[in-house]
Amino acid sequence: MALEDEVQDLNLNYRLLALDIDGTLLNSKSELTARTKAAIFSAKERGLKVVLATGRRLGSTLPFAEALGLDELVIVHNGALVYDLFSGRTLIQRGIDLAAAQEIVDKLDSLGINYVVYTGDSAGERVIAAQGSWDEPENLLGYYLGEEAEFLEKVNLEASPMRISLIDRADKIDALYVEFAASFGGKVNGMLFGSKGDTWKGIEIIPADCNKGTGLALAAERLGLEAKHVVAIGDNVNDIEMITWAGLGVAMANGSQELKQKAKRIAPHCDEDGAAQFIEELLA
Repeated sequence: MALEDEVQDLNLNYRLLALDIDGTLLNSKSELTARTKAAIFSAKERGLKVVLATGRRLGSTLPFAEALGLDELVIVHNGALVYDLFSGRTLIQRGIDLAAAQEIVDKLDSLGINYVVYTGDSAGERVIAAQGSWDEPENLLGYYLGEEAEFLEKVNLEASPMRISLIDRADKIDALYVEFAASFGGKVNGMLFGSKGDTWKGIEIIPADCNKGTGLALAAERLGLEAKHVVAIGDNVNDIEMITWAGLGVAMANGSQELKQKAKRIAPHCDEDGAAQFIEELLA
């Protein structure tokens, strides 16, 4: 489909714009640029509803929603929580099966893997980790997750957690991912982050049958819209279900190869205001 046809389709059909944050809305310096803000405000003025769909927790997502003047829904924890900005209410919260989550945590402790748990009793706002973890030459917790954790002598879960995030040496993570797929397949949704040759890789663990796509589908339904009304833009493997569910799925040029293979269109690099460029072209 030519871009001119997409523009016409946008005027007729697309009513919701779903945006990932890191590597999509933000550039590689984690900046929300003036051009990107302007493009999103223009989209809103044209009548599009805008939602953020991110792996971040709610507390680290709200500042961007506020900066963009958003008052619809936000999808956080990769779809495990959908929050209504207007009413200030959580619409849906899902958790990892408690028994499976505790088994995973105990396994990670025994292997000495760096991990954090976003607790279910706090809707994912309390971030805990085992003492002795994250003792690495690099600030992995801050650099990759942008978090500070509460370190406990032993992580004993009392409620189904929203998410478990782990980052460690690539060889350890690759082996663990294979083992988790065999041991917990169907019990959780585990997503592997990182590329061949990376020193560090990560795994994001969220509830089974839960992803940004399911979160976006719920958000669209709440807004009275169908997939054909939705444009979704992302950059990583946790965006696959979202961009394949949407009527128009877009991957960033800086995105993972796996995501780009699933996308209908590729937007320029995030350091070139790629999401803004794509929005501008669609609104032209």
